[in-house]
Amino acid sequence: MDPVEETRVPVSMIGKVVFASLQIDPHPQLLDWLREDLARRVVQSRATRVLLDLSGLVTLDEHEYAHILTTASMLKLLGAGTVLVGMRPGTVAALAALDADLSAVPGACDVAQGLALPTGN
Repeated sequence: MDPVEETRVPVSMIGKVVFASLQIDPHPQLLDWLREDLARRVVQSRATRVLLDLSGLVTLDEHEYAHILTTASMLKLLGAGTVLVGMRPGTVAALAALDADLSAVPGACDVAQGLALPTGN
């Protein structure tokens, strides 16, 4: 496998939900690949929900968060709502201090809680 490809985020299915777990610090190319891979999987599976697990991230800056919000908006146009799961309290507090729009995408403490949310989210 190409060393560059090894840094792609695995995208899988949990039932009828698309799931990806970002466990390494994101960089623009990685976030672009993730966007493409999520969109492809949503279209192929006709999923109506995407869970994006951010529990592995120690930090998330405003540009990376904006990229994730844009991805969520794109997925919504494809018919799938995005739920961010596992964000660390310090990361959320830092984004709030930067006046990031924390209401743009629903969140959940963990994957189980994200799966339990009503489909409308």
